[in-house]
Amino acid sequence: MFLRHRNLAIYLVIAVVASLFLWPRAPKWPSVHNRVDLEILNVTLGFQHIFVINLSTRTERRDAMTLSAALSELKITWVDGVAGKDVPDNALPGDPTTRQGAFGLGNKGSWRAHMNVLQRIVRENVTSALILEDDADWDVRLKLQMQAFAQAAMVFTQPSNKHTLAEKYRDKPHPEFLVTQLPLMTRARDTPYGDGWDVLWLGHCGTEFPATTEPYKPSPLRVIIPNDMTVPSPSHLRAHPFALQDNLAQEYPPYTRVVHASSGTTCTQAYAVSQRGARKLLWRFGLQTLTTGWDLMLRDWCDGLYTRPMDPSTNEDTWGSGRIKTPVCVTVQPPLFSHHYGKGAASDIMAPGGGFVNKETEMTPYVRISVRLNMERLISGEEAVEQWAEDTEHV
Repeated sequence: MFLRHRNLAIYLVIAVVASLFLWPRAPKWPSVHNRVDLEILNVTLGFQHIFVINLSTRTERRDAMTLSAALSELKITWVDGVAGKDVPDNALPGDPTTRQGAFGLGNKGSWRAHMNVLQRIVRENVTSALILEDDADWDVRLKLQMQAFAQAAMVFTQPSNKHTLAEKYRDKPHPEFLVTQLPLMTRARDTPYGDGWDVLWLGHCGTEFPATTEPYKPSPLRVIIPNDMTVPSPSHLRAHPFALQDNLAQEYPPYTRVVHASSGTTCTQAYAVSQRGARKLLWRFGLQTLTTGWDLMLRDWCDGLYTRPMDPSTNEDTWGSGRIKTPVCVTVQPPLFSHHYGKGAASDIMAPGGGFVNKETEMTPYVRISVRLNMERLISGEEAVEQWAEDTEHV
């Protein structure tokens, strides 16, 4: 029995190493001295479930997501979207006078759909889950990207002697680590992404680098992944074709990915929650507060807007409960998932930049070798191709 398990482990390691060389245009990852977690290569990317929210009327999106998942060897679980007209006003939490701007039916339905997913995660005691919107897209090399992300995220999510590395470097000026220089950390028990996190914001349409050193705000630490050839060239680091170029393009050399605490992040194409994170979010936004669109509320929550005063020496609630109150939300630039702009299609909530996108041409921001754009090629057994010609020249 022992030999059989040992042989299986050896075969898995060989498979991981082989994939780095045999996959077309495999990314040139920097060497990382910590262990590669094989769980991330499974059909749920190391999470217990991958949930996808989909309105029953958008059958074309369900078809496309089903194919994308199959081509990426992912197992997804569908969650029905909610039409805003089906959500009665008396089910909305909080004071209606505090709601910001136009809170339309699309926002109402989106909020309830995300609450339903969180409710299910809590009810079924799911350890961790990735939540996708049905127009999300990703690179064909997603599983390898997720391994690099997990390596960097542990700085924020894996406590050692009560504090994470991010907390220890909170008061340093512009703290940074290369992913290749990270110290060895304790192996996580619950997920390959660490044990002490609430949200991993993996797909968005914009985020900022945290700048504050206040103890109840996101840590300013950054983890740098250099020479990541799955990152687009600087000219394509923008949320949609007519958006301003991301600050990442000015601050770092080309083909750099940066993992950091979430700050000012918007859009929820893809985010993961832990069990503890799902409980916190369901309590706050299912029962207490509803002020604006779901992604903007999640942004404010991760930014510490709802955080009670903390004891800076312990990061614990000053009311004496001993529970950590500061949300641990980690994100990445550029994102690993992005909104796919299909021909002529529009969002059921609102499409960021949708009014500027050429609806005759499909595109996915930030994703070099898109699964959606290569779907016909992948189904036919052909090699996937780059979205932008200039990136091909640098591989």
